[in-house]
Parts: sequence; C-alpha cells; structure tokens
Amino acid sequence: MAMNFKIFDTKETLSVYTADILRKQVHNNPTSLLALEMNEDLNWTYEKFVGETKQHPADFSQVNIALIGRPTTDVLDKLEIPENQFHKDGSSESLNSLLDSDDKDKKQISLGLLYLDSKGNVGFNDEDKNEPVFDARELFVVATGADKADVVRALYNAKENDKDAYSQIKSHRMVTVVLDREAASGLDPDIADYYSFKFA
Repeated sequence: MAMNFKIFDTKETLSVYTADILRKQVHNNPTSLLALEMNEDLNWTYEKFVGETKQHPADFSQVNIALIGRPTTDVLDKLEIPENQFHKDGSSESLNSLLDSDDKDKKQISLGLLYLDSKGNVGFNDEDKNEPVFDARELFVVATGADKADVVRALYNAKENDKDAYSQIKSHRMVTVVLDREAASGLDPDIADYYSFKFA
C-alpha cells in the first residue's frame, strides 16, 4: 500500500483526528499495543485522546502502551490502564522487552504514533532502534508547523526499499502521514490539495 497523507487546515483539527484514531484503535482491539512518541507537539493529541476515552469509555484492561522518548506530559496517566501495562521508560530496551514477552498478542505493535521533527528525526534517536516501531501493523507519522515543510517533502520524495528511516516509513504497508497545512507547504500544491481533508 502506498504512503497515505491526510492534511488538515489547523493543528487543532489534526489533533482531534489523531486522538480519534487512538480511541478507535483501543475500542476496536482491546488487546492493542500502542507505541506513542513523546513530543510537545503531540501533547494536544494526547489530551484529546484522554478526553475522548472519558466521553466514550474504552476498555484498557488488556491494552499496553509503550512510550517512545521521555514523557513531555503526564496526561496519559489519566487513562484507566493497569500500571504494569503502561510502560513509561521511553527506551527501546523497554519496548523490546515488552515485545519479547511470552504473550503472543504482544509480539507486534498494533499502532505506532511517531512525530517528525524539524531536523528530520522520527522515533528513537538511534535510527537502528526503530525497527520494531516501523514493523507496527499500522503506523502514523505526524508533523505540524512550517518548520517541518522541508522534512515532509524529503519524506515524500524518499526512495522505497532503502535502509534509512524515511524509506522504511514509505515502504510500510499501512502508513499515514498526518499534517497541518503549514507542514504540507513544501509539497506541490496539487499534491497538497489532493490529500487535504475536512474532518468534523
């Protein structure tokens, strides 16, 4: 499947959409393993995710959440998830330990949510440690703001089937790149228009 883009007019609308994706993942698969990157630009998404799970209760009794990177907010602590299923360490070692557990349902990440920063970094700082996240059943990569325009274009133009992070993302069988209008400003206008989304 080709890399899909969803472009929203504002960061707020993007955050609502992404939070809804997370809630639906938990609702549709109550044994999900979520790998969530910590970045200040995703805090709004996580706040809305927690809010949605309060309005539309979700069963977190078998859900595992593994953070990628150091927490930038404690809002996810408000989820009603057993403490031993919320892996806050943020390291690749912690994630690999979870994936190597005896529980067969936790051998693969169900959904990975990553953030593409202005330097082009995504996921763990050491690119070699991202493989388990890039192997997630479904992958979402978020970028917001005009300072991400160049790296978004680089991701769009990346060659497939190479070893670098962008190529691995682009080659993923089910990846969606979620952008606001500013982050998408480096794409050709016809491409940006094609992928622009209205979300209510």
